[in-house]
Parts: sequence; C-alpha cells; structure tokens
Amino acid sequence: LGKQICLSIRMRLDCRIINRQGAVRARYNVLNEVVIDRGGSPYLAALECFCDDVHLTTVQADGVIFATPTGSTAYSLAAGSSVVHPAVPCILVTPICPHVLSFRSMVFPDHVVLRCFVPDDARDEASVAFDGKHRQTLRRGDSVLVKMSAFPVPTINRKDHSSDWLDSLKRNFNFNARPRQQPL
Repeated sequence: LGKQICLSIRMRLDCRIINRQGAVRARYNVLNEVVIDRGGSPYLAALECFCDDVHLTTVQADGVIFATPTGSTAYSLAAGSSVVHPAVPCILVTPICPHVLSFRSMVFPDHVVLRCFVPDDARDEASVAFDGKHRQTLRRGDSVLVKMSAFPVPTINRKDHSSDWLDSLKRNFNFNARPRQQPL
C-alpha cells in the first residue's frame, strides 16, 4: 500500500483477412505476430506486400512475419529481426528464409497500414496464423491487412518498463552476458 504501480501499454495488431471481393473473412487482435507462410506447400510463398497502398516488395520466401515490439523477441527474432523495446510504437516486417538476400527486416511506424496478398499467378495458396493460432488458408486474391489496434494491452511492471524488459532479456536469452576479460 502507498506504493506506485507502474503500467506499460503493449500495442497489438488489428489483422483482417479480406477475400477477393473485399469482404472481411476474419479479424483478430494479436499481441506478438502475424505469420503468412507457405503452409504445407512445397513452393515458396509468393506474396505482394504494400505499405499505405504503395508497393513494398514482392515476397518469394518461406513467409513473412508482421510483429509488434512485444513479438520482436519471439519468431521475428529467430528469423533475424531486431529486438525492439516495447515502448517503441512500430510494426516489424521480417522475411522467413527469403529467396533474395536483399529482402531484410524492416521497421515501420505504427500509423501505417500494411497489406499482403496472394497474387493470381502464385504457384500455390498461402497460410496465415495469428499469435500461432487460428491458422487459415489464403487463396489467390485473398489479402491480410495489418495495422495497429485501437485496443492495446495494459501490463503491470515489477519496477518500470525498461528494467522489467531488460531483466527479462537477460534472464530468458542470456542477453549480452559473457565472462569479463581478465586483466593482462
């Protein structure tokens, strides 16, 4: 009693699957990441990605990850992206085993709208999962729209958001831990 409680606000992503006709097939709020991948297909995923309706890239890869800063320490990190402090308002886009070396992880401000669709000339359909759940098939012409959710998640901290986050990185990942060099 009498102590302050420190809250952090963790952003989420508002994700929608939209069919060729423009109808919303499904909608999810995710805390960590949205993964669009090749699913069970033997072919690379073929996807067209846009940022605010400007063509971003043509993806030929095992897939692509759209992550929040909270999700930056999960699948996105394993795929080669950066670790991002949870107070940074951004969306990370990370390729999964891209076919070209020039497709690298990117960080976008939280106000953009990202869209990824399966083109008609794709060799196969794709698959999408939201925080590792609700896996669904994306048919040719289907899109996934990703933007910041209007409904963030409040979290209670032991100390403050930076201390708790850094302690978690050190505890769970042995982050930047190594023996100190001995003097000569």
